[in-house]
Amino acid sequence: MNFIKVTKALVGVMVLLAVVTCGCKDRGPRKQQIGFLMTLDHPYWQNMRLGARDEAQKLGVDVTILNAKEDPVLQIEQIKEIIAKRVDVVCLVPMKKEPLVRGVQMLNRSKIPVIIVNREIGEDCEYICYTGTDTYAGAVTSAKILAEAMGSKGQLVEFHQHLGTGPEVARSNALRDVLKDYPDIKPIARIPHKGERDIVKTEMQTLLQKYPNLSGVYAHGDNFAIAAAQVCQKAGRTDVKIVGMGGSKEAIEAIKQGILTGTSYQQPEEEGRSAIRLAVKYLQGEILDKAYPVSCPPITRENADEFKGQF
Repeated sequence: MNFIKVTKALVGVMVLLAVVTCGCKDRGPRKQQIGFLMTLDHPYWQNMRLGARDEAQKLGVDVTILNAKEDPVLQIEQIKEIIAKRVDVVCLVPMKKEPLVRGVQMLNRSKIPVIIVNREIGEDCEYICYTGTDTYAGAVTSAKILAEAMGSKGQLVEFHQHLGTGPEVARSNALRDVLKDYPDIKPIARIPHKGERDIVKTEMQTLLQKYPNLSGVYAHGDNFAIAAAQVCQKAGRTDVKIVGMGGSKEAIEAIKQGILTGTSYQQPEEEGRSAIRLAVKYLQGEILDKAYPVSCPPITRENADEFKGQF
């Protein structure tokens, strides 16, 4: 009788071990976890998300994407959330250069490596590498297209994005630096577009009336360059040269049609892919360089047929 009881107990233990072992095999090893902290308030960023997700699937890692909505305070809270999740690497698009230093320092203290994507981060924090478009270089490209199209002279207005963001600072600095070589081009106004085409259209109507000799528009973003161009077209002011930044499908088509003068070609999908690839390489023990730039070539009517917009 005791022998039978012992035998039954051993059989039960063996069945239990088999179930546990089977369950472990079904679950498989834990996938490496990557946090991608960014904003999604424009098709540009949505395209970056698509690239990151697709590359993560190809490389067999999990990616958690959080939308900070251009709010640095919200992004700090999301960094706390991603630390609690204990991800293996964080890819970070900083909402603002200086305020996010504290967020990266939090990740540093938690021993979570950081890859900076698309925008710059301030000093006094550590990160593995940067990948993305050189925003300043891309803006220089657009500014040079505009200056040459204006014949190196005339009045210019700038439509800029949220003050203090990395792209706003880089793009405004790029314009100022380029114009040092074009002393006969005079900036006469800086106007925030606040991410809304309607604001650009309203302001552009006023500008055309106030400055009848206006000859150039430098817009932070293709959307807003197109909005300004549409107002100029309607007013019969096809002489006003207008550039954007980004290289959207709509902008490339507008350039082909002669509505827009030019833009600089950014590649958000590739930026997302690059960030994930670099995160995986780092986790595999590869030593990375400090920067992995994504090229940003000029687009004008002469070469627009060579490009296909990503967003």
